[in-house]
Order: sequence, then structure tokens, then C-alpha cells
Amino acid sequence: MEAGRIIDAYRWQRGLGNRVIQLPHGRIVSNADHPDIWDANHADAVTAARPDEIAALLAEMDRHLAHSAWRVVHSDPDTPAPFVARLALDGYVEQLATIQMVLEGRLAVAPRGDIVPIADAAGWRALAELVRRDHEEGGRTGGVRLSSAQTDAVLAGYRAKDGPYRFHLVYLDGRAVAYGALAAAPSGAGMIEDLFTLAAYRGRGIASALIAHFAALLEAQGCSCVFLGALMGEPARHLYAKLGFRPVMVTRCWVRRAG
Repeated sequence: MEAGRIIDAYRWQRGLGNRVIQLPHGRIVSNADHPDIWDANHADAVTAARPDEIAALLAEMDRHLAHSAWRVVHSDPDTPAPFVARLALDGYVEQLATIQMVLEGRLAVAPRGDIVPIADAAGWRALAELVRRDHEEGGRTGGVRLSSAQTDAVLAGYRAKDGPYRFHLVYLDGRAVAYGALAAAPSGAGMIEDLFTLAAYRGRGIASALIAHFAALLEAQGCSCVFLGALMGEPARHLYAKLGFRPVMVTRCWVRRAG
């Protein structure tokens, strides 16, 4: 039950601000304005299992994602095994898997800094500076350091999702030092995503306080479960477990160059 709500939440979140094309055996999310952003150009919700269904969906990806140099698929435990096997056969490369973790109980964490939702141009500028530092570090992108142009495209995607998907900043001594986002998905799951703290401020309880703040907001909105994801190998996964998040499933992203 929890897994299904999380799967639906991610599909909903990835579609925000993008074109969504529903197909007989899956769907395609597309954004020709930002062709190099994988979360804005991909296939997911795949049900194709027979060879003819798989071939048809892959052909639709080529048709609807012709503007992108990438072919990307997000898979989860509901994705048919034959489709995943075809991805491996066709040379798709599995990225670092994400451990989806659900909160058990309530968080009692001391506040750290001022947590402020982004509501004006100054807030978006502060977020842009932090996202650029995040992308230069590469810790949340599997070691890949994104270019400035890719950062700009990611930020445009964040702004397109604003409203249902809200970013907050953490200020310490007047400086924005961390950020994160939350959303109450239509599935009833409360999503905590895109967490980042500047390296010099880690180990001070800032991320824990932000997560606790988000969890309280989501519970107040009536979410039936609160979850977040941790990349396999990411040190923060141990923090999440210590806070009371338990693993419930693994989701994956598969990527190859087009052509």
C-alpha cells in the first residue's frame, strides 16, 4: 500500500510543469525547452511486457523525445521484468538506485536556523546559488557535476512545479545554507525531496530539523505517509534511518544516448 502511494507520488511530481503523453502501455513526460533534463524527458508508468508492447513503447519514446539526445526510463517494482530486461539488452545504463524510505512515528528534533518557504525573487536567487553549489559538488547526481546551463534548466523545472511542490530555505546567521522541497501528492503520500546543505554547515542538525519541519507540515495536510528517497551509497541514508525512516522499496533510472 505504501509502495503504491509512493510510486504514484513520484509519477505525479515528475509530470508537474511538463507535457504528459498517456500511451496504452506507459506514458512519456516531455519538455522540449529543456531536452537534457532527464526528469523532464522520460518514460515511466510502464506496463509493456510482451515483445510487441515493448517495441511499440520504445518507438513512441523515439517519436516523442526526438528533441532530446537521451532516452530515459524510470522503473519501480511495478515495471514488468521483461521490459527492464529489454532495457539492459539495448544498452541502457542503470543509474544509482534510490531507496524509498517511509517515516515511522513522529520526529522530535531541535530547530536549527530559520526555515522559510520561497515566496519572492530574492528567495529564488538564494535557491539558485545553493543549487549551483549542489551541482558543482555532484553528491546528489551520482558524482556527475552538472553544467551551469543544466542548473538553469533544473531551476526552471523547479519554478514550473512551484505551488504543489514547494521549496524552502534554511537561514543561519542571515545566510541561506540549505534547501529542500515538499509536496502533498494526490495519492496521499507526503514527499520530501531535493535536500541539500552546504558542506561547511553539515553535522549541525540542519537537515534533520528541515526534515522534521516538512514531516509536521505534511502530516498537518493529512498525508497518510511521509517518505523520502536516498541514493544507494549516499551517506545521508544512515541519517534518515536514524530519524525513523524505514526502507520499503527501490526505484531505478535507466539511461542511454539516443541513436
